[in-house]
Amino acid sequence: MAYSIKVHDKLLPGPLGERYHKLDNIRSRDILDFIESFFRTLKKEVHNDTDSKKTLHVVKLTRRGRDIFGWVEYGEYGIPGVIYSTSAKTTTYTKKHDDSDVVSLYFHFRVPVDSKTGIAMFHTAGNKGVKTFVATKFNEFFKNFVGLSVQMPPMAHEKTVREWLDKSKVKEIRLAKYKVTRAGADVADLLGVDRAEVTLKPKRGGSFGSYGFFQGKKTEDGESFVEILSELSTEVKAVLESEGRTKIVSLRQSEPVASIEITSDNVEIKDGAPLPGSLEAYADILMSEFEVKVAR
Repeated sequence: MAYSIKVHDKLLPGPLGERYHKLDNIRSRDILDFIESFFRTLKKEVHNDTDSKKTLHVVKLTRRGRDIFGWVEYGEYGIPGVIYSTSAKTTTYTKKHDDSDVVSLYFHFRVPVDSKTGIAMFHTAGNKGVKTFVATKFNEFFKNFVGLSVQMPPMAHEKTVREWLDKSKVKEIRLAKYKVTRAGADVADLLGVDRAEVTLKPKRGGSFGSYGFFQGKKTEDGESFVEILSELSTEVKAVLESEGRTKIVSLRQSEPVASIEITSDNVEIKDGAPLPGSLEAYADILMSEFEVKVAR
């Protein structure tokens, strides 16, 4: 998930809606120093948020140039249960109410020099992500020192990013959880499956057009193509091509550029999880592309 970073200050000169600090000089301080200090406090020990019943521990933290990135172990607890092994077909662990179910997640911040806009990216796995936690806690941390709030809206809010997205070409559509029905039902029963992955490609020599065009495309009855595809699949994704690279975004998201899918198309994956070095390299590529769009 990609987000922009801004710090508004009503005491600055100019129109109210344009009173944003240059992030490397907020009252003579660099926001990157605050970001690093914040994550270092979470590296010392596991943070236990007893209100939300969530734990977070920074296990790797790197500052390189104008970037800060690393990995966190993020978990949730509060409900007892069991861990079941699908390979051994047996329960391997009984989970108590205070056992935190932990996953490893990647984060990455970039704050260009002399820019009023920074970039933050947060890795999510399934329904687990740390953006809300980090944004809330960092805001409290930053405001305590500077007295200002940090805004972190989805990257799709940026006008230049929306324009870039709308011009990107849709190379193919992927129905990640296609509902097998009708003619395919008998085959599905024989194979023991009820969902499949289906890839839709334009006719030879044809094109789905730009992302903006495809999103707005409708039938004569006024039903959008996205709505029709969503009836067939719970996960409709578009493979976009822009500036010589491909990205996969969800068509169900109202702000799709905030969500870039991690797949074997762009990252090495083992046992369902991205390899750290591969994900870090891909994040660096995305950061460079977004920086061109928003840094100012």
